[in-house]
Amino acid sequence: MSAPCSCRDDSVLAVDPPANVLLRAPALSQSGTSVCPRVGPDAATERNLLFVSLSGNPDDRLDSWRRHGGLPEKVAIVTADATRSAAATDGASGMCRSGGTVISTTTVSEPGDLTGIGIKMNKALSAWEDDDARTHVCFDSLTTLLQYVDTRRAFQYLHVTTKRIESAGAIAHYHIDPNAHDDQTLATIESLFSDVFEYDTETGTWARI
Repeated sequence: MSAPCSCRDDSVLAVDPPANVLLRAPALSQSGTSVCPRVGPDAATERNLLFVSLSGNPDDRLDSWRRHGGLPEKVAIVTADATRSAAATDGASGMCRSGGTVISTTTVSEPGDLTGIGIKMNKALSAWEDDDARTHVCFDSLTTLLQYVDTRRAFQYLHVTTKRIESAGAIAHYHIDPNAHDDQTLATIESLFSDVFEYDTETGTWARI
């Protein structure tokens, strides 16, 4: 299980929207996939957050975001049932308020429910299309997804998802542990992304590859 996901600024990761960015980092490193950098051209830009949480507890990640720059006004969480957020316990609505942030949470039956994940992601993206705020998506993680579906199905799902991100004018980053996959799988998945970055555990920095 990866450590809580936190946001921080990193100028190396400055990309212009729309963008789909793959973040390669060991899941058990001190930072690695536990670091959820502010990918984009301007860390101060108003943003909405769509968080797909397939590994770990999404509440832990929200706590980390609060400590590292705070939460945006709108947060939508798509989570697998096993990692269901406390935000989803607020009756049938699956919504709660934390300070000035409205958090909506929906669940899928398992991390391999590609149809369910896609539908719920699309619903959030569609709801925010007319917002002035930029939509950012964090997908944690593709390594977990690949434990439930084969590479071909994951590729097909991500092909549709990355195109949807582009059409929404959003920025998305996707976590993957390169040590958990063979070279062929990594090459197949990486071909879908506009930018690929790798985390150096020795220097604590990201580099484009």
